[in-house]
Order: sequence, then C-alpha cells, then structure tokens
Amino acid sequence: MQTMIITPNPSDPEVKILSNEFKNQGYNVQYFIPSTIKVNIGFQSKFEKRFESLTPRAALVRGFGAAATQRIFFRLDILRAIEEHNVKLINSRESLEIASDKFLTSVSLEKHKIPTPKTIICEEPHMALEAYEELGNDCVLKPLYGSKGIGITRLNDKGFAENVIYSLGQLNEVFYLQEFIEHYNRDIRILVLGDKVVAGMYRVGDSWKTNLYTGAKPEPLEITDELENLAIKAAKAVKTEIAGVDIVESEKGLLVLEVNSIPGFIGLQKVTEVNIAKEIISYFLESAKI
Repeated sequence: MQTMIITPNPSDPEVKILSNEFKNQGYNVQYFIPSTIKVNIGFQSKFEKRFESLTPRAALVRGFGAAATQRIFFRLDILRAIEEHNVKLINSRESLEIASDKFLTSVSLEKHKIPTPKTIICEEPHMALEAYEELGNDCVLKPLYGSKGIGITRLNDKGFAENVIYSLGQLNEVFYLQEFIEHYNRDIRILVLGDKVVAGMYRVGDSWKTNLYTGAKPEPLEITDELENLAIKAAKAVKTEIAGVDIVESEKGLLVLEVNSIPGFIGLQKVTEVNIAKEIISYFLESAKI
C-alpha cells in the first residue's frame, strides 16, 4: 500500500519517525516536496497522476516550508489543487492557512469565545506604537508567520519599542502585538487528534520564551478536564485535526496563545508513555477513510 507525506524536508527527524510508523503498518511512503513541484496543465502527464496509487486517497501534511510571500501562496495553492483532485489532506489546506497565520488564528479563537491574550494587528508604525501603549507598555511582538519562537521580541521599554517598530516599518512588516502575560517562564503544549487529547507537557524555560527550540525543557503535565476541553475547542476553532495547542496559565485563568497545525512531538515524547507517532498515523489512516 502507498501513502504520502507532504513535507519540505524528508530528512526531518519527525518525518523519519512517522515514515517508520507508516512502514510498521504496511505502507510505502512517497514524499511530496512543495518547493520542487512543477505543475503541468494541459499536458498528457497530469498533476493528479501522482496521487493515483494512494490508499487511502489522502496525504499527511508535515509542512510546506518557509518562503517569501508569493511562494507561500503558491504552495498553499498546490495544497488546494491536491484537494481539488479529491485527496484528503490532514491537516487541510484551510486549517494550515489559519494556523500558520497568527492574525487568522486570533480572529478564530475570539469568534469561538476561547480566552486568548489581548492582541492588536496593524501595518502602520505609529499605530503599532499606539498599540504598544494600549497593551500596557509591555507586549510581545511576533512575526505574522513563523514558529519555534523565532523572531519573537518582548517590548517593555518605549525607546527600544520605537527602534524595533520603526526599523520593521522600513521593511513593510505587519505588526502583531500581544499583551505580555506573566507566566513564570512556563507554558503548556497539548497534542490534540480530532476529538481526543493524546498527551501534554509543560515547557519550562530560563526566560519568558518557552519554546523547546529556544532551550526550554519538557516536563510532565497532568491534563485536567479544563485543559482537555479548552485544547479540543481551540483546535476545532482553527479547523485543525492534528493540533499542538499552546496554553498559558495566568491570573485571568487559562489563555490559548496559538494553535500549531504541524506540531512537533519529539520533546513531548520524552515526558509521555504514549507512542505519539503511532497515535498520529493511526488517526490519519482512520480519518482518511471517511
């Protein structure tokens, strides 16, 4: 039997782990690398031929790669084209678009009445400075697109905020500013598969940044009913079947920071006995039949 992983990098350790799990379940893995695809339209060798052997007719999406804006849109278009040929993507193109865009994620969370930090998004530097003040002169500036904590900056000094904002304004950046939530250098990551929470962990850092990529450490977490319900609700709001939901504990209660549609799991695997790769592949194969 043949299956497919959509990934910018087949050598990625997590892609290798998932591939091995597919093989354990009797599947050969075909890799679809968006940056290398040439789409032929009007030729005998058609785009959809590469999906004919998939059983079930679905692909597991593990990313489409960081790129300039036009290329991001082209790669999302490729995912849409795949879906147009009746190939189910998990996660879907729509969920990837929402989850990879912090603005759309915030709008979706607010629409579904999911608690999340106060956030302001704008283009003009002077509006961004006003937003900085509206957010209490202490906020986090995040790239609209991005992951692993890369490019995130805390602004809690007006002079520094002015320098950062005006410099980014020269580069035509969009400003995504979120109130800083005191969380004592830890947050929570919950892995959701459909209607089920599979595992969770604390991410504990030496500073306010708590991404594992920036040096934070995973620690065991007891998942409460409140955490479970919030994580599932957040994943559904962003239309994401396989989701890594980031939650912070605050004086206001639990707040959802973001939802990741390509959640990493190597760090999480260190603090849980659940075979995460097996759970992901089993979920994918079951959902792909529907």
